[in-house]
Amino acid sequence: MKPNVFQETAAAVAKRFGVSVKALRVYEDAGLLKPARTVAGWRIYRQPEIERLSAILALKQLGLPLKRIGELLRGSGDLAAALALQEAALEDAKAEAEEALRLVRAARAKLKGKQHLSPDELGKLVRSTAVSEFKWNDKMEALAQKHYTPEQLAEIRSRGFTADDQKRVGAAWAQIYADIDALGPDPDPATPRALAIGRRAQALIQEFTQGDPALFRAAGAMNREAMADPEIAQKMPTKPSHWQFMSRVFAELKK
Repeated sequence: MKPNVFQETAAAVAKRFGVSVKALRVYEDAGLLKPARTVAGWRIYRQPEIERLSAILALKQLGLPLKRIGELLRGSGDLAAALALQEAALEDAKAEAEEALRLVRAARAKLKGKQHLSPDELGKLVRSTAVSEFKWNDKMEALAQKHYTPEQLAEIRSRGFTADDQKRVGAAWAQIYADIDALGPDPDPATPRALAIGRRAQALIQEFTQGDPALFRAAGAMNREAMADPEIAQKMPTKPSHWQFMSRVFAELKK
C-alpha cells in the first residue's frame, strides 16, 4: 500500500473549507493546528491536519470558543467525537426548528380562518423562532474571561449543566422577558404582576450565583457589557429595558 502523501498549501486548504488563510493562522496560534513546513518554510497541510481542521470547524459551528475547542480536541483530536457533538447539536436544533415550524403552521391556519392570535400565542411564536439563535462565541468567552475570576469560571463549569438544564433556564428567562413586554410601556414595578416576575427572576439568579455576591456582580457586569455591544446585543433574547425594569422591581422587593 502506498503511503498517504496527500498535502495542500494553506491557500488551497482555505479555499477547500471556505475559510481565510488568516483564520488558519489564528487556529495555529491558538495551538489547534500544527501544519508541517517545507524546506523553504511554507506551511503544508496533510491528512491529519485536514481532519483536525474539520473537527475545529465542526465545533466552531456549534458556537464554541477556541479555548473550549482546544480542550475538547486536546489528546486524540478525534474527528468522530467532534462530529458526534455536532450531530447532537443538530438534533437539538432540528427538534427546535420542528416545534417552531409547527407553531408557525398553526398560527397561519388560525389566521386563515379569520381568527386572531392571542398575546400568549404571539409571544410563544416569537420565542420559538428567536431564542435559539443566540450562540456562545469568542466574544462572549472573552467577556467571561474578563469579568469572572478563573476560580469562578472553574466552579461554574464544574456544575454539570446539561442541555436540558440550559433549555429549562433559557425558556424560563424567555418567559420573564415576554411577561415584562406584556406589561406594556412604562410599567409600574410595584404591581403584583411585576413583583411576581421579579421573584421568578431572583430565583433564577439565585440558582446561578448560589448566593455569591461576587458572582452576581460579575454576571451583571458581563451582561451589561454584552448588551452594549451591538453585534452581541442583537442576538440576545433580552434587551437593556428588561434589566432596567427588573432593577426597579428588585428595589421594590427589597422594601
